[in-house]
Amino acid sequence: MSLKWVLGTSLFVAVAVGSFATPSPGGLGTVGGQVLDSKDRPVAEVHVTLQDTEGGHLETTETNSQGHFWFPSLPEGQYSVRASDHGRVSEWRQGIWVSPGHQTDVVLHLRPKKP
Repeated sequence: MSLKWVLGTSLFVAVAVGSFATPSPGGLGTVGGQVLDSKDRPVAEVHVTLQDTEGGHLETTETNSQGHFWFPSLPEGQYSVRASDHGRVSEWRQGIWVSPGHQTDVVLHLRPKKP
């Protein structure tokens, strides 16, 4: 293995890892978190909806294979978030405060929908 290859690979890994930890650009924050089932296991491919304080629909995303989700580049303020899939839904988590340059973490638990 050449020193040039090792240094190049190390730089690539450092940049890739750093890109996940970098806060949102100037004056913006992030809401991120994880969706779990009733046995606290991560749930993949769940729809997560983010709303502003007036109840306006802002964004929808899906959880990854570990149940994680992110809403980056949000203006400072309060938001609500909820997860849902076929037959299950989480509670609305309200009053989630987003601060510039920070990530607010939320854990959502899916429960069976009530008929």
